Amino acid sequence: MRPFILFLTCFLLPVASIAQQDTIDVFIASQMKQQGIVGLSIGIIKSGKVIKAKGYGRANIELDVPASEKTVYKIGSISKQFVAVGIMELVQEGKLKVSDPITKFIKNVPAKWNAVTIRHLLNHTSGLPIDPPGFDGMRAQADSVYIKTAFTDSLDFPTGSKFEYSNFGYFILADIIRIASGQSFPDFMKKCIFDECGMGSTRTTSLEAIVPNRAAGYIKDANDSILNAPNYIALRPSGAFLSNINDLLKWEMEMQNGKLLTQKNWNLMWGDTIKTPLTMDNEVMYYGYGWMTNKLNGKQFVHHAGSLPGFKSVYFRYIEDKTAIIMLTNADNADVYAIAFGVADLLQTGK
Repeated sequence: MRPFILFLTCFLLPVASIAQQDTIDVFIASQMKQQGIVGLSIGIIKSGKVIKAKGYGRANIELDVPASEKTVYKIGSISKQFVAVGIMELVQEGKLKVSDPITKFIKNVPAKWNAVTIRHLLNHTSGLPIDPPGFDGMRAQADSVYIKTAFTDSLDFPTGSKFEYSNFGYFILADIIRIASGQSFPDFMKKCIFDECGMGSTRTTSLEAIVPNRAAGYIKDANDSILNAPNYIALRPSGAFLSNINDLLKWEMEMQNGKLLTQKNWNLMWGDTIKTPLTMDNEVMYYGYGWMTNKLNGKQFVHHAGSLPGFKSVYFRYIEDKTAIIMLTNADNADVYAIAFGVADLLQTGK
């Protein structure tokens, strides 16, 4: 992944913009063929304006349904930013603080958890394992049940001493949202976050609900044959949500325009960070509240990927340029970072 200069200046003629989008179409089609990606949808905002919302390939092979900007995918760990925003909404309402110990909300936890705060959960410095010991993707259980399965285990490292990615921390955040709001986690996210932003297609994952435009997920076997992916029954708040490009473009504009949260609280999402051992192009990467961040070409680059069986997603944000690239796929073999960086290169060069 190489650094690149962002983005084309505002004096470009509309004809150039159309040509640019056609070139992106050609590039994406080439990458899908090369990687064997079944379906892909992309949304691009440049300089605060939507310039592309489009689908490629198939949302469902068996029914021969094309992918579009309306296609609803499992988005995996891109979901973490939504959980973090749910926490920040409750911060704004005065119902909690990120400095609160989790013992304020989760009762009867082991003494070794006493130092863990909400912020530790947000930025993966709690010492909790990557997933709760009792997690089973094929069992539907309440978050509180999963949390209790870890009560007898030791922390992987002393709280606050380092960064180590933990889906489990976001299970606990979801349960804190339930307790602090007095609503179920799905109800709170729908009423207080998604409905407020006009995101009618975004919801917690459900196998039972009728979800218009839902994509099927696909995996490849050892012979490179495409198969239907297994469906997790568990909600798993760390990767809980279904969404589409149209909704995520609305979400991006909420962030850019400082709506839902105050601008100060939005900035905390990618500003109140912890250093990680990861690097990108020799730049240290940091983790905030559901976002990775580092410098590219001297500018802040905010990003996150998501992965579940049959699905891969990625969300790029170039804060200073008010530019974003959002990509959802229904193929878990997809190299989404490579494709998104390729699209970013095309935006830069205007080819």
